[in-house]
Amino acid sequence: MLNERGMTIEELMKHEIMKDAVVAAGEGGISKVITGANIMEVPDILEWVKPGELLITTAYSIKDDKKAQKDLIPRLNSKGLTGLAIKTKRYLEKIPEIMAEEANRLGFPIIELPYDLSFSDLMNSILLEIYNKQADVLMRMDEIHQKITDVVLSGGGLREIGTTLHCITKNPIVIKDNIFSKSVPVAPEEEKLILEKEIKGVMKAENAYTDLCLDISAEEPCKKLKDRVDGREICRCIFPIIAGKRLYGEIHIWELDKKITAVDVRAIQYACTVVALELMKQMTIFEVESRHKNEFLEGLLSSDENIRSSSVNKADIFGLDSDYQYAVFLIYIDDLESYFYDSPGENGTKFKNKLIKTIEAAVKLSDIKILSGCKGNTLTIVLAFRDIDESKCIKDVSIDMARRIIGALKQNYNYISPYTGIGRCYGKLNDLWKSLEESRKALSFARIFNNDNIIHYDNLGIFRLLCMEHQESEIRRFYKENVEPLCEYDEQKDGELIRTLKMYFECSGNLKKVSEKMYIHYNTILYRIQKIQQITKLDLANSNDRLNLEVSLKIMSIINDAAFSSQENDV
Repeated sequence: MLNERGMTIEELMKHEIMKDAVVAAGEGGISKVITGANIMEVPDILEWVKPGELLITTAYSIKDDKKAQKDLIPRLNSKGLTGLAIKTKRYLEKIPEIMAEEANRLGFPIIELPYDLSFSDLMNSILLEIYNKQADVLMRMDEIHQKITDVVLSGGGLREIGTTLHCITKNPIVIKDNIFSKSVPVAPEEEKLILEKEIKGVMKAENAYTDLCLDISAEEPCKKLKDRVDGREICRCIFPIIAGKRLYGEIHIWELDKKITAVDVRAIQYACTVVALELMKQMTIFEVESRHKNEFLEGLLSSDENIRSSSVNKADIFGLDSDYQYAVFLIYIDDLESYFYDSPGENGTKFKNKLIKTIEAAVKLSDIKILSGCKGNTLTIVLAFRDIDESKCIKDVSIDMARRIIGALKQNYNYISPYTGIGRCYGKLNDLWKSLEESRKALSFARIFNNDNIIHYDNLGIFRLLCMEHQESEIRRFYKENVEPLCEYDEQKDGELIRTLKMYFECSGNLKKVSEKMYIHYNTILYRIQKIQQITKLDLANSNDRLNLEVSLKIMSIINDAAFSSQENDV
């Protein structure tokens, strides 16, 4: 990056005041930038010099000291000075060879000044040039700040900010939003084609640059990578979008058409601040909207009629009306809340937004509206149907839509294992809470049977009877009579009667298959079956007794599962 805070040695030598001056040594360093000037007439000047300065001298203090002459150039170079200007023909006839050798070795410029050149004139010329450059930079920065500010004040978003930056830098840009998982490329089509692979890579990357971007300093405002494009290396500069200690995204810029200047750097840094504020605003809006939507959804699905009626009156705000038919389905994901904190400094906004965006994308091309919310480990989705083809069953349409959504979630998050329950469809919003209760019951069975398929309430069959309200006491009594003695036996004797009985039903009573699946001798299985019949006083050869035992096992699963508990009422 070019430093525009000063002037290079090369630029200085083109100045009128330097017409009789020459670069006597260290010509390899003429691109170094002068940011100030100093005069040396005393031996201890090194204590007072600053990096970037051009040191001007007659060399009086070292004119007779060969060692001091040899040491001076390396010491000035180590201090970060830009160069040394020596007026000859006063104390030194010419530049000493020992100094020239060191200067050439280090690429440290030594300028030989004419005898009649005034130091004050030279310093004034240098400082005036530097002042004018810095003033010009400030004016340009003010203009750039105003342009970017105007974009934001006029309602422009990331694309408009990116377009403004592209006009300033004349290079292709990608603004990457890590909070809402968006990437905005800005470049002419021919530049996009040249950098097609690199731009796509940036847009697809998930927090790939976090470590790079968090390791930023004032001396190094961006991180540089080398992208190989058509056999040549293109420098890519990555600027972090940071607020506090939180990384909101990055701005990627490729030095395709020109090098990034110091003004470009400042413009991009300012844009990063503006984008961070914009993303914070969007995040706040999203969180407020999500909270209102969740509150509306909870009210709409409440079993309390007064609360429900209040939400129904607000339904038009969320695009719901009486022309629709509605169904609820629930998606339970183990440890869903833990994914809300998927990187240091993150809260749940990013992951929740990604989930909702995934769900919305899955139904985008259909005529079905959705309203989704998240609480605890459960996603609640309201499906709104209208103009359903008469040849189609609404239940089948609901299941198909649930499959789409679950498929999209698994594709994007292959580490999750969702359990899904769907309630019946209702024509009135006021009845939607019934669909919620049904979906909860269907979800309970999905979790009980460890079934990651979608279960519709209507498909529960006889097990719907086990979910009837006010039947818990009778259900528990039925379980105690038939299966609890087996559980007590297993606990006291460290036995496996319950496990054996479950496998018995899975194998349709085929003891040989039970033996093979459990890797236990046939006689042992036979003994256990006899023991089960002895304890329960039920005969597995009797169809009614078999049914009682099998249903009792299902009841045991319901009782042991958290979904059956009244404590789990997450929406």
